[in-house]
Amino acid sequence: APPPRPTPAAWMAMNRRLAPALALALASASSDLLAAATSAAAGRSLRAVTRDSDPTSTFDLSCYMEADPPLETGGAKGKSYRGLQAMTISGRTCQKWTEDHPWPEAVITAKADTRTKVDGKDVVEWGNGLGNHNYCRNPDQSMSEPWCYTMDPTEDHKKEICGVPKCAAATRDFGAEANTLAMEVGSTDCQCMDQLYGSTVTTRDTSVALAQGQGSGGGGGGGGGG
Repeated sequence: APPPRPTPAAWMAMNRRLAPALALALASASSDLLAAATSAAAGRSLRAVTRDSDPTSTFDLSCYMEADPPLETGGAKGKSYRGLQAMTISGRTCQKWTEDHPWPEAVITAKADTRTKVDGKDVVEWGNGLGNHNYCRNPDQSMSEPWCYTMDPTEDHKKEICGVPKCAAATRDFGAEANTLAMEVGSTDCQCMDQLYGSTVTTRDTSVALAQGQGSGGGGGGGGGG
C-alpha cells in the first residue's frame, strides 16, 4: 500500500524546520557568487592598471640601439636590448639561455651591466643581458640585431633574429649645444665679452652678430682685391 500522505499540519511543520536551512544555503550561494564576481572584476581592473602603468608592459614593444649613444659602451647592434620579446621573426619560440636543449650553444655565461660615474655622469658598459629567461638578446654581437636560439630542432632554424624594431637615432639639441658653447666661451679670458654679449659700461648694443661679422670680413676682402 502507498505511504499515507502527510497532513497539511505536517507539511507546515516540515516547512518550518527546513526554512532556516534553505535560507542559509541560498545566502551562502549568493555570497559565493558575489565573491566570484567581485574577484573577476578586480582581476580585470588589475590587468587594466598593469597594462597602463606597469613599465615592463612597454618592453615587449621596445626597440634596440644600432649604435651606442653618448655615455654608453658595448651595447651596439642591440646588445643593450633588455626587452621581453621571446619569439623570432618567423614565430618560433626562443630557447632559454640557461638550458641546453635543443641547442647546447645557448648556455652562455651571463655578464652583468656596469654603471660608473665619470665627471658626475652615469656611464653604462653593457653586459650581455643573459639569465634564466628566453628573451631575445645579442650577447656576442654575432648578428646585426637581437636574436635567439629557437626551440625548433632543425638546423635551418637553430638561430634566428627576432625582428625587434630599431630605435630612432637621437636628434641633436642645437639650442642646448649653443648655450653650452656660450658658457664655455664666457668662462675663458678671451677679452671678447663686448663683442659676444654687449658692453657692460654703455647702454648701446655693441655685440657683433655672426652674419654682420662675416659680411664685414667679406667686404674687407673685396676692398683689398680692388
